[in-house]
Amino acid sequence: MDNSILFNCCTDHAAPDWSQYDALELGGCIEAKCTVTSDTWTEGGYHRSDAEFFTVYGHLKEGGCEAITDWHGSFDEAVCTAEELARLSGLPLEVRC
Repeated sequence: MDNSILFNCCTDHAAPDWSQYDALELGGCIEAKCTVTSDTWTEGGYHRSDAEFFTVYGHLKEGGCEAITDWHGSFDEAVCTAEELARLSGLPLEVRC
């Protein structure tokens, strides 16, 4: 897989420093939009049947998480992408959607 697919939320589509994470997570997301200002943002925590796209997050050892890549295809394709990132990073993967 191409880096622009695997790391599309990372600076310069480059792999992050995997040592700062203790796990990866695949989550379902939607793009929310404010009806007044038209501002948009990503909301996570959606079940795969309700998700508009999927995000692979790295769980930071210090707390919190960072998005590594967004996948706008099917759930099964998102799982394959997340599994490839788990293989590359050596980190465990949890599917949360």
